[in-house]
Amino acid sequence: MSKEERNYRYRRLVLGTLRRLLEWRARLTHRRFSCRALAGTVRDGIFVNSDMTVSCNCQDVDGSGRLGSLRRQRFEEVFAGPVAAGFRRALASGRLPTSRCPACFHLEIVPAGKALAQLHDFSLPQGLSVENTVHCNLRCLSCCRQKILDTRRDGQSLSLADVKTVAETLRRLGARYCGYYNLGEPFFSPDIGRELAILRRLNPEMEILTSTNGLLLDTDQKRQAALLLDDVLFSIDGVSTEMVRRYQRGGDFDRAYRNLAALVRYRDARGLARPRIQWKYVVFRWNDNPSHARRAIELARSAGADGIQFVFARTPAHGISWRFLLSPFYRSLGVRDGWRSRCVWLRPLRAKPLAPDLSAGKDACTEAA
Repeated sequence: MSKEERNYRYRRLVLGTLRRLLEWRARLTHRRFSCRALAGTVRDGIFVNSDMTVSCNCQDVDGSGRLGSLRRQRFEEVFAGPVAAGFRRALASGRLPTSRCPACFHLEIVPAGKALAQLHDFSLPQGLSVENTVHCNLRCLSCCRQKILDTRRDGQSLSLADVKTVAETLRRLGARYCGYYNLGEPFFSPDIGRELAILRRLNPEMEILTSTNGLLLDTDQKRQAALLLDDVLFSIDGVSTEMVRRYQRGGDFDRAYRNLAALVRYRDARGLARPRIQWKYVVFRWNDNPSHARRAIELARSAGADGIQFVFARTPAHGISWRFLLSPFYRSLGVRDGWRSRCVWLRPLRAKPLAPDLSAGKDACTEAA
């Protein structure tokens, strides 16, 4: 059995155990479940996958969270359709409908009345997250890469026509947010510039965020594409290549850091306020020493980054940093953003321009039509 298969089975075991414990807890306390993603009350709870299926969570590795497909239905029909309705009924009865539910940030244990009300009292979300590709240049420790590829057999990257369909859906929803990332590396796509141009042209005021390992954001063409974003997170999990590769197998600290600094220079040379460029530092037990965090802050400031986020890692189990949860250093670091993230802001956030330059994307929309 491969290490990836063992990792996948371990995750299934842990999630299955949590699922049973949560269901028992709900029964014993005479409560039920509610999902903020299925209620439409969060902007980042519903994901469009690279095969145009729609999932109710960000880690739908096995496809158990699929609600439908935008190749066969409009989003509104998917969100109110039989699969989504079945998920809401299961939650209202005290059952968790997907394998990912126990670890989902949007799951709530609520009084039975509130859960029952959600069967009919839900709204369309004001944002979606989009997985433009599941291909990636890294093989991170907790990533079930082959399982993900198997699940996306009907499409491992969005076409420009697919992106246009998603962009039109977001416009129809009046979406204020789009997360352009998920289980692949967004800049792996050779069409990233045309993809983002389509999104931006059809949704000029919408906030678009992406998360990247930074290794492929290494040309002026891709830097120009990044200027169409509002936020770019560079996920660099350490302050040396040796440290980074403990989790991000195939990672290269020096290259990623250089690309971060280069994007800052590229943006600033044009006098632009966006994208906001941040370093996302996932904290494991091997990179959680306060000296490491201080060094990362120093490096982020030297690169001209707008900020650095320190994010608690929940997997793998042997990599969990109890120091992040318990130490006075992390509790006092920066600004708390939820229970698992601390943000250190290094530059004041400048006002967003009223309208981005979309001239580079004119032909892309035509091509995708």
